[in-house]
Amino acid sequence: MNSIYYHVDITDVTAHLISVTLRFVPTQAIHELSLPAWIPGSYMIRDFARNIISIEATDNLGNLALTQLDKQTWQLHCNTDEVSVSYHVYAYDLSVRAAYVDDEVAVLNPACLCLGISQLHDLPHQIKIIKPVSALAQHWRVATGLSRNKNTDFLDFGQYNANSYAALIDSPILLGQFELREFTINDIPHYLVVTGDNLTDLTRFTDDLIKICQQQVKVFGALPDDLTSYWFLLWVTEEGYGGLEHLNSTLLLCSRFDLPAPNISTIDDNYQNLLALCSHEYFHTWWVKRLKPANFARYQLASEQYTTQLWLYEGFTSYFDDLALVQSGIISQTAYIKTLEKTISRVTRNPSDKAQSLKDSSFTAWTKFYKQDENAVNAVVSYYTKGALLALCLDATLREQGSSLQLVVQKLWQEYLTSGTPDNALSVILTQLGFAELALLSQRWLIDSAALPLTDAAVKLGLNLIFRPMQHADDMGGELNEQSQIFIGALTKVNNGLLQLTHVYHAGAAYSAGLMVGDQLLALEQRKITASNFSQLLQRYATNSSVTVHFYRKDRLLHCTLTLAASVQQVAMLSITEQGLCDSWLNAN
Repeated sequence: MNSIYYHVDITDVTAHLISVTLRFVPTQAIHELSLPAWIPGSYMIRDFARNIISIEATDNLGNLALTQLDKQTWQLHCNTDEVSVSYHVYAYDLSVRAAYVDDEVAVLNPACLCLGISQLHDLPHQIKIIKPVSALAQHWRVATGLSRNKNTDFLDFGQYNANSYAALIDSPILLGQFELREFTINDIPHYLVVTGDNLTDLTRFTDDLIKICQQQVKVFGALPDDLTSYWFLLWVTEEGYGGLEHLNSTLLLCSRFDLPAPNISTIDDNYQNLLALCSHEYFHTWWVKRLKPANFARYQLASEQYTTQLWLYEGFTSYFDDLALVQSGIISQTAYIKTLEKTISRVTRNPSDKAQSLKDSSFTAWTKFYKQDENAVNAVVSYYTKGALLALCLDATLREQGSSLQLVVQKLWQEYLTSGTPDNALSVILTQLGFAELALLSQRWLIDSAALPLTDAAVKLGLNLIFRPMQHADDMGGELNEQSQIFIGALTKVNNGLLQLTHVYHAGAAYSAGLMVGDQLLALEQRKITASNFSQLLQRYATNSSVTVHFYRKDRLLHCTLTLAASVQQVAMLSITEQGLCDSWLNAN
């Protein structure tokens, strides 16, 4: 059988350049070569082809005509002999979506490196990874979910295989010095790869990861039938955070200080967030990498591909990622409830909670959620976070009636794995299980731009949920540990030594006073405003008092009257009222 071959060589570490040679036997006189415009799981046009520096094509007769048709596509006129296409790619994108090369690590996403060939996507694809000649790479190894050629040793440079172009671009490759831990879940080998030399407790990290994987398997009942191995590829940097799901792996980015410190048994927020990220991406092994929206059965990567279901695939995943940490015993109920307060507050403190529906948030992810501006707090709701709260409301109602969201997830998995989920899949399954009223209610929750019934949901789970005014920009709920503060309903940053408004919440005090994004605050009641003293100045005045604020708007000196009312932005406070209900939910095992 004909195959497609890629030869990938990091030719200049200092310049971050990768040389790629593509070889194939043409099956027609004209083929089109193209890179994806986006990568599945990240719904934003990335235009990977912009990083191609130069490109040429030849066969044994000489140069071939290669004409660029658009930003990411080339038309190649072929003869009948094998074609060789050579090009260079600039690789310096410090993210989990693209390619990055430096003296410590190389992160290769084939989606931004390997040109696809029209009419040949379903052929086997082989990629040969060449070890850099730089002395800096002397001890580098290779980690990837791709299968190895029989002549390539485990973790070694050499040839790796994929059964199609889609499989190839769904398999990130990590090069560098790293530590490896191996464990098995249901007899399937799992690998944890951690780059760099870190002062961390990898044994503890591995043990926690095992618990998370075991818990997520319980949600679905078993691992996917076609899963033969799984790779956690953790790229550790000075600063960074993110993850992207793949068919049998995940590429993760974290700070060195997200890893657990040696000889410390407690779990800080950074480590908990890292565990939640691992949990989230592992859940995707079932939920979007295999079960997915019906119109995602075959991705169209040349342009945007729309769905109204991201609340289902990212929102539900965001609910179960944190839930797995408490149900597996890694974190306490107290820690989970604190996390839930933050999740609720991230939604309820923003006017966007009542401005955009979950279905609309999913559909417009390409242009709104992934391209947020200064008005996002008023206009864009997160299908991740509010989707998780929808899952919470569903789980609470189902548990009250003797069922659970886990059973619904299992039913969706069983019913739609082959076909993909239609837009009404959740409603159909709820109705089949005897929850027709909840099916109708859930549709309203999805299409209405309105707050979810979180207080009622909390009661059904043994919790009491109350809301209090937001106190400051970083206020994510919970009990107040300090004196009540005034929040004027605006976020700020220091610009040229002045405190500048970056976001103004609709209906907040700043908005009501006529302050706008971009205004630079100068004085409050004739006293200079600085980043360090602004909150202290506000504390000198009683709630509901009015003060004069002077500010620059572009090149004009203006003033307004600011009423220091309690913030209309609301954040969450949770407490346990019925321990038995809470236990049956959070100690589900």
